[in-house]
Amino acid sequence: MLGFLAFLDPPKDTAEEGLKRLHIMNVDVKILTGDNEIITSYICQKVGIRVENLLLGSQIEAMSEAELAEAVNTTSVFARLVPRHKERVIRALQSKGHVTGFMGDGINDAPALRSADVGISVDSAVDIAKESSDIILLDNSLLILEEV
Repeated sequence: MLGFLAFLDPPKDTAEEGLKRLHIMNVDVKILTGDNEIITSYICQKVGIRVENLLLGSQIEAMSEAELAEAVNTTSVFARLVPRHKERVIRALQSKGHVTGFMGDGINDAPALRSADVGISVDSAVDIAKESSDIILLDNSLLILEEV
């Protein structure tokens, strides 16, 4: 063996409760991630998000704008996305009359943060994500979203 590399990024302790509160407020949560579908589905299960009609970036790439606009209504998880896929999903939701908020903290999130009606980032995010956001959360808890 030449080497081994591992990353650990568990969900926040407040994630499940924060998502429940958003659901009570009729906020529909969709996951848009560059991570693979196996890890994404596992994390969704851990925080109580049902994985319905998962779409991959490669599938989105093959869709017309009209096809994607229909698919976003019934899809809860989008995985293996590149920045332009995230932005396309946001715009597809908006084309169906949805008000969109997007939460991200990385370079790959900047286009979607700019396209969303409300871009949300965290104080520890990379500069471009913070600059692309409308709101920067200073508290490291999803529960704060209920108050925003």
